[in-house]
Amino acid sequence: MMRPFLERHVALADPKILVLMGNASCQAVLGRRGITRLRGRWEQAFDRPALPMFHPAFLLRKPHAKREAWADLLELGARLRGDA
Repeated sequence: MMRPFLERHVALADPKILVLMGNASCQAVLGRRGITRLRGRWEQAFDRPALPMFHPAFLLRKPHAKREAWADLLELGARLRGDA
């Protein structure tokens, strides 16, 4: 129900990259769940690159996943700098 509002908000904000934190945002934007499979792989959403990542609450419950989250942040930083 809220997808048109989300699409309009993204269009108005016009970000270079979308970061999708957790299953709820991946479901809303990509229509898919399973963050452990989706994370770290670039997707296309609203005509711009999108990177699914673990939600910070997940990392509090599963600290062993911080290594993967850090790798995702490094990938995001490289993309923003234009290195990737």
